[in-house]
Amino acid sequence: MARNGKKITVTVSNDIVTDQRMERICSTLVAMGFEVEIVGRRLPNSFQLGAKEYQQSRLKLLFKKGPLFYVALNIRLLFYLLATKPDIVYTVDADTALAGIWTKKLLKTKLIFDAHELFSEVPELQNRGMIKRIWQWIEKRIILKSDVRITVSESVANYYSSIYTKPFEVIRNISRSKTYSDANTTEKYILYQGALNEGRGLEQLIEAGKSLDIKIKMAGDGDIAETLKKQANANVEFLGKLVPDELEKITANAWLGYNLLEKCSLSYYYSLSNKTFDYMQAGIPQLMPDFPEYQKLNEEWNFGMIVGLSSEEIVKTVNRLLEDEKLYNSLKDNAEKAGRVLTWENEEGKLTEIFDNFSRGL
Repeated sequence: MARNGKKITVTVSNDIVTDQRMERICSTLVAMGFEVEIVGRRLPNSFQLGAKEYQQSRLKLLFKKGPLFYVALNIRLLFYLLATKPDIVYTVDADTALAGIWTKKLLKTKLIFDAHELFSEVPELQNRGMIKRIWQWIEKRIILKSDVRITVSESVANYYSSIYTKPFEVIRNISRSKTYSDANTTEKYILYQGALNEGRGLEQLIEAGKSLDIKIKMAGDGDIAETLKKQANANVEFLGKLVPDELEKITANAWLGYNLLEKCSLSYYYSLSNKTFDYMQAGIPQLMPDFPEYQKLNEEWNFGMIVGLSSEEIVKTVNRLLEDEKLYNSLKDNAEKAGRVLTWENEEGKLTEIFDNFSRGL
């Protein structure tokens, strides 16, 4: 029986399968006694849905990107929400926000906003004045209309709170505790996992790889995938988009994690990515940008190297780790220690407390 008979519907713009943050959150909400459904979209290359303890639905849309995609997505989500009548709409990011706002107005549902990034400050919106202002308007509406606001880092929470004077709760994008008993590290490689998009420092990594005696593997897909493949030499292997279980095995066997970003947007500057914690769980050091959240975390745990984003800096740092076994092993030990503490099992208590307090008013 769901808690107080209440149903939560989560809305996302991805195809659900690879969204590990929402898998963790949905599972925790089910364990609390809520009835949970997550609604995303079906893509031509979507993976098959796996069995979960919550309901999963995907909408097939005619448009794949651009303004018509976002309009179509929110209209379809609105009609879906009106038909299924959830008690709580859990809106993920600004791109599904309008459906949540309209549903709250029409059905008097409660509305939760989970900002995985500063959506109006992503690199793709820089220098796109009118489009950026539209997203800022949507962002403002969802923040002011939502009953609870959640985000992934203190920096993002402070930024939004300072502008809109609304409190944000922080639920970091932390992985579940994992045991990698079958890890095989005989092959040394640097791993990047995530979207192959602008601003991720991938061009610099590929260029650095031409001067490094170590393989590079990239797990993911994105807007610049084909451009990167043309730039790369035989030292770089593109793995494509992987399901979580496959990605975990690749991560467990990596020698070093790559986690650099360009300082091209506030969204990146205030980020704290899920791959940070995935690398920790695998017990591997990582290269990180000199941004606030990464600096703060590394000062506490000393599990990686803060590196400037240039191919020369990357080569210099990787070679240092290859040559200095004591330094590498120290970072690896610290990553393993951090990974035992920074787990979803410890982080989810914050989510439980938020929903305990919230559900008392339902």
